[in-house]
Amino acid sequence: MNPAAKAYWLGLKRSDGFVRFFTSGLEGDDWFKQPCGAPNPPIWILGHLAHSRAQFLEILTGERVYDEGWHDLFAMGVEPQSASSYPSVETIRSILGARKSDLNGYLETANEEDLESPPATSSCSLKTKAEALAHLSHHEVHHTGTLSLLRRQLGKDRLV
Repeated sequence: MNPAAKAYWLGLKRSDGFVRFFTSGLEGDDWFKQPCGAPNPPIWILGHLAHSRAQFLEILTGERVYDEGWHDLFAMGVEPQSASSYPSVETIRSILGARKSDLNGYLETANEEDLESPPATSSCSLKTKAEALAHLSHHEVHHTGTLSLLRRQLGKDRLV
């Protein structure tokens, strides 16, 4: 595996572990709460990560693998919806894992030339696929940190 691609692969693996870690013990209504004025509940963050991974996969490969309905629920700036509007946590976790596998598949074959090439979609403002992967990494860190804060604000045990 290309060394840069491996670094992104390791970051995605680490992020996935943090997502599982910070959402462990959340149950029932916890998923839909917005403590202390949080802009989004944990269910939205989990779905947003899954949807964003699909969008980044499209930027990297040109392949669209997301449902437009998810865009309406989980895109940046979307207001939180009623609990009944969201897919189940299990469904979201499954999609999150599938998109991680898809991204890993891309990273396993990405070489330096590919990483330095323009994104596969013309709507992306980033100049290279490597820049897109760097943005994805920071995006994952931001939202996993938010999950950690929400967990504490919901009164769950301290994990870190």
